[in-house]
Amino acid sequence: MKKQITENWWNDFFAEFRPFFAHKSPKETNSEVKFYLKKLNLKKGKLFLDCPVGIGRIALPLAKKGIKITGIDIMPSYLGELSEKASKAKLSIKLFHQDMRKIDFENQFDAVGNLWTSFGYFEKDSDNMLVLKKLYKALKPGGKFVIQVINRDWIMKNFLSNNWDEVAGVKILEKREFFYDTSSCITEYLFIKDGVEKSLTSYIRMYSFHELKSMLEKVGFKNVVGYSSVKEEPISRDSREMFIFAVK
Repeated sequence: MKKQITENWWNDFFAEFRPFFAHKSPKETNSEVKFYLKKLNLKKGKLFLDCPVGIGRIALPLAKKGIKITGIDIMPSYLGELSEKASKAKLSIKLFHQDMRKIDFENQFDAVGNLWTSFGYFEKDSDNMLVLKKLYKALKPGGKFVIQVINRDWIMKNFLSNNWDEVAGVKILEKREFFYDTSSCITEYLFIKDGVEKSLTSYIRMYSFHELKSMLEKVGFKNVVGYSSVKEEPISRDSREMFIFAVK
């Protein structure tokens, strides 16, 4: 029986998920930042939209390079944490609490990013497509886009229905169910901290490279290319992550 997804499931889920951002090491983050600077042609004074921005894992290092950052996120706690970090570092970052389906920028940014599998959260394919349309609209003509997501083909090869994880004193049990009719995964998470358990459920529509390439081209993007790593290696079923770039 298919698990029921709570409306706006991300509100509760990401509040609990915050400690697991530690899975990305500073070394990985630094490599990704250098990669984005190069591939998006980001230089001091350029405007970059990070949507969603999270706690600023990529936005803060880019801001330190002189990139003018605008960040969008649905989580007030993440925006508050990022704002505090930016203030301490004396960095100016524009932040907005907003659903990424409802942003309304037009021809404003030199580059736009949707990073660390922050796509496919909506059960309606039309809503996920709407996100791409909004991000396309936000770019200046000739502006560059990057989306970094987990690779559906890798998931199919390495799928685990159950998995234990632990970070920062929080244990987590993941119980996954994959639905081939929608190419989606519903995961029940059991968070355990100091003997207290909390159960939450997440939804993600997963994509193969060819699907995202087709979606981006339908929106209007050109020159869509994909890599499996910051070393610009090709995408295959052995690639856990995909870095996909396109031009408006």
